[in-house]
Amino acid sequence: MSSIPSYALYGETPEKRWFETIHYEPISRRAKHYAWKIDPHQHDALVQLLYVQKKGGVVHLDGNSVSFSAPCFILIPAQTVHGFDMGAGIDGSVVTVAQKPLETLISSGVPALADIFDKPLVMALPDTPRIHKTLSTLFELIELETVNAGKAELNAASALLLALLVQIRRLDQSQHTLHPTQNSRKAEQVERFRALVNNNLGGLKTVEEYAEKLGTSAGQLRRICQEVIGQSPLHVINARIIHAAQRDLAYSTMSVQQVAYSLGYDDAAYFSRFFRKQTGLTPSEFRERVKANEPI
Repeated sequence: MSSIPSYALYGETPEKRWFETIHYEPISRRAKHYAWKIDPHQHDALVQLLYVQKKGGVVHLDGNSVSFSAPCFILIPAQTVHGFDMGAGIDGSVVTVAQKPLETLISSGVPALADIFDKPLVMALPDTPRIHKTLSTLFELIELETVNAGKAELNAASALLLALLVQIRRLDQSQHTLHPTQNSRKAEQVERFRALVNNNLGGLKTVEEYAEKLGTSAGQLRRICQEVIGQSPLHVINARIIHAAQRDLAYSTMSVQQVAYSLGYDDAAYFSRFFRKQTGLTPSEFRERVKANEPI
């Protein structure tokens, strides 16, 4: 697979002010502009929530293809390679939001949702007026709160997003989700690898350690990751560590040394060098820029 492009929003420059990002638009706006086809890409720090209310199509998620039709809900976590082949006339709502602050809000408000961004979700919705009134109202209120995009509005929109995710989790628990039309064993292995990375922050670090846990070789894991998501397993590991580190630096009072230790680094200086190599900033510089509301 060739290199996968990263966007803030599809076709736009990567977002620098990720810590204050919430964006709403109708699905048709961008889909129509790109002739109802969105090529595979990813968002480094943004999660997308789509409420499809008209037509349908196929969504491609990390090597799997899933057919969907209205009404349905689609959740695409950060760093998920995804694309769409949409039916002409598709419509509904899509919200793109910075995943890190939303994760922090979840951890303090609704810990039961802590795993909701572990993997993508494509969920058919029952054609029940009450359910669609609830979802439509939440998306409409999120749109309203993002019009001015001041701090108060962003905080209100974040609270509404939390309420939306609670509704989706309840619906997901009450019914089966759609299944991939292409049963890809390799995609399943990548999903297992990503889950292992998410659940072992502060523990495993090397590709070889993860491969051993998965019962495969490091070479095979590298080949599968490159084929399915166009990334090396080391990139996935490092990206998840940086994701967690940025969240803790931005939204916790932990010292740099405490953040380093929580992620399995006994040497804070080594962690700082790793962080700077990945982001271009030291942990302290990153934290100061967030506090000053400056571009990252």
